[in-house]
Amino acid sequence: MNCISGQIRSQAGQTIALVAVSMVSLLAVAALAIDLTTLYVAKGEIQRAADSAALAGAKALVDSGVTTDPTNTGLQGVAQQIANSYAIAAAFQNNVAGAPAQMVGSPVLNFGLQGNPRVTVSMQKTNLPVFFARIFGNSAAMVSAIATAEAYNPAYSQNNTGSFVAAAPKCVKPFLVPNLDPRSSQPLVDETKGLVTAAAPSFLGEEIELTSPCTGNGNGKKGCNLPGKYVPTAGDYLPMLVSGTHTYCPSDAAPSCGGATTDFEKSTECCDGIAFDFQQCGASTSPATWDQSLDPSGPNGPAQNGLQCLIHTTSNGPPSAVPQQDLLDVSNFTTSSGPPKISPGTFSQTRYNIAGNAVMDTTDSIITVPLFHVPAAMPANSQLTIVGFLQLFVNYVKPPGSGKPGSGKPDLDAYIVNVIGCGNSAASGAAVSGGGVSPIPVRLVHN
Repeated sequence: MNCISGQIRSQAGQTIALVAVSMVSLLAVAALAIDLTTLYVAKGEIQRAADSAALAGAKALVDSGVTTDPTNTGLQGVAQQIANSYAIAAAFQNNVAGAPAQMVGSPVLNFGLQGNPRVTVSMQKTNLPVFFARIFGNSAAMVSAIATAEAYNPAYSQNNTGSFVAAAPKCVKPFLVPNLDPRSSQPLVDETKGLVTAAAPSFLGEEIELTSPCTGNGNGKKGCNLPGKYVPTAGDYLPMLVSGTHTYCPSDAAPSCGGATTDFEKSTECCDGIAFDFQQCGASTSPATWDQSLDPSGPNGPAQNGLQCLIHTTSNGPPSAVPQQDLLDVSNFTTSSGPPKISPGTFSQTRYNIAGNAVMDTTDSIITVPLFHVPAAMPANSQLTIVGFLQLFVNYVKPPGSGKPGSGKPDLDAYIVNVIGCGNSAASGAAVSGGGVSPIPVRLVHN
């Protein structure tokens, strides 16, 4: 009996020892799992923070105008400053393990790829809590990430190695503009080389007016009747044929919005028409059709009505007389000292809760329009070839009486903000989608 009792006590002791060892192992595995999960989540968060910072820096490169004028050393210096500012601000908006991470050094800019500058951001997060690692004397861990983003202007892709990829801007407005500088009548884009022309510095901040050559009656019913033997000239625009459901439209309660009766007007007011989501630059889908059935011009015509809605104004005329719309100061552009300054109008101040003295980095008044090759004669099939895109700030809609069909008076006044050329080599691969504001996409190229 005593022998059996001794065996039971011995087995119980062994069981307790095994349980104790197992508990230690389970706790170690649990601690290791917690550490790995912490590091995995933190690694994802810091990579997203680095990606966000790099993309913000690349957007600054676009805003600076340096992709349109890549050899301008003054703009390169400005681009460096604002890219640093944008990237740092974006980096600290993304927490890692509940708190902002640290940027390692300053963002690094690479202007070696002419017209397609890149910004690289390095980030790290230290003092992450650990459990299992304490066994080996480590009380904290660290994660890090690197991201590189590019401002991609396909006009300069032939200068770089690798396959050329087309750009596909979003929210393109249906104003077909000839590839001519209204000030000099020289091409904005060199169609032989596919480059933005060497005169690019004069483009940035240039004030232009766009006029429809259509001779209809201004209400969109008689169509776009062109003068005999018409050849597009600098400052003209033709209505682009658009159709389909329109999305991302402003509320009918917004100034001058509601009641649009043509797809042209709706596409001007809205971000996307399904049939007009993307216009590719430098691909087989580049041709666009001008709409012979529509006369866009004149007081209360679809161009002026659509633009009034777009820029939040209830009347025509210079910005000083129309407080609702946002304002653009291009003096920084014209002196190569920085991006243009956008000040909010009363609509943006109220709708988006922006202070009147704030500086905006985007606005609904910035639009993208296609540039087309100027033919010797207008084609019978109404198709025009897109050779690039023009980014404009709509300064104001011309007052009543301007833009009267056949009068040669303009419908809108605008500033040139960026120019994008299609390049001169065949595109391959999926097109790079531009954002809703700029025709020049920003994209991650390395993580």
